[in-house]
Parts: sequence; C-alpha cells; structure tokens
Amino acid sequence: MQGNKKCTGTLRRGGLLAAALATAGLLAAMPAQAQEKPVGTFGWFGVGKALELEKGHWYWVGEFSGSFFSDKGAGGMMHLAGIRCPAYFDANFNTNKSNAGGYCIIQDADGDQAIASWKNAGNPGPGGRGPGTFEWTSGTGKYKGLTGSNTFVGVTQINWADGTTSGYATWNK
Repeated sequence: MQGNKKCTGTLRRGGLLAAALATAGLLAAMPAQAQEKPVGTFGWFGVGKALELEKGHWYWVGEFSGSFFSDKGAGGMMHLAGIRCPAYFDANFNTNKSNAGGYCIIQDADGDQAIASWKNAGNPGPGGRGPGTFEWTSGTGKYKGLTGSNTFVGVTQINWADGTTSGYATWNK
C-alpha cells in the first residue's frame, strides 16, 4: 500500500508540473503586443451634436477620429493606425470642468483591431487638458488577447463654432 501512495504523489506532482509548463507555454505564445503599451500621440477631430444645457454648459455626443503616431515610428505599436471613438463630452465653462468617455476602435493597416473603453476629466479648453485612462476590452489578429490599463491626456485645442472640435491625446507618456 505504501508504494501506491508514493506513486500517486509522484503522478500528482508530475501532473502539476505538466500543467505549469503548459500554462507557461500558453503565456509565451500570446501576442508580443499584448505585453507592451502604445506610446505616442493620437491627433483627432471631433464631429457631433452639441447641446447647451444651460448658459456656458454644453453636452456633446459624437465621434473623435484620427490617427495614432507611435513615438517609436515605423514598427511601433499601432503606428499610423486609424482611430474612431464614439463618445460624449460634458463641458461646463462656468465651472471650468469637463468629463468625457466612450470607446475607441483602433485599426491598423493589416486590418487588425483593438477596442478600448476610456474616460477622463479636466477643463474644457481651448488648451484644456483632461488626464484619463483606457482599458483594452477586445481585439482581433495581433491584438487578440490584448489586456491592461493605459493612461492618456486629452487636449482640446479648438472648440469650433459649428460644434466640432480639434485636439490630440498623448498615450502612456
């Protein structure tokens, strides 16, 4: 009987070792990009509808879209990817406070996509800065399995009279 206990213990340890090695193999096989963060600048133009809730307090719903420029240049994560971000922007010029949020769909030239949810708060501009975060929610191709939190600072350069807006966001800087 004692010999069977020793054999069972050895099998159990062997099974655990095999499971640990299999898990390590899966982690090593994950896309390399899942382990890094995009660092650079997203230049955007916002188009949507702005409604004045009260004098000096505006609520905008629309889309920020543009391109991402990696600080690493060619070969940098998501360099020159197109970005579309359906979003809201609540800008109260009376209190000099704003908050915004939504989702971003990032697509590179290969057609691979990454989806992120985001939010920030700051002041409404012009030149208004809003630090925030974005979280990866899903992806395809090289971005499948992408996870993690990221930081950004959104900067509103111009609030145009027609309700559009121009600006940029620095990512992970």
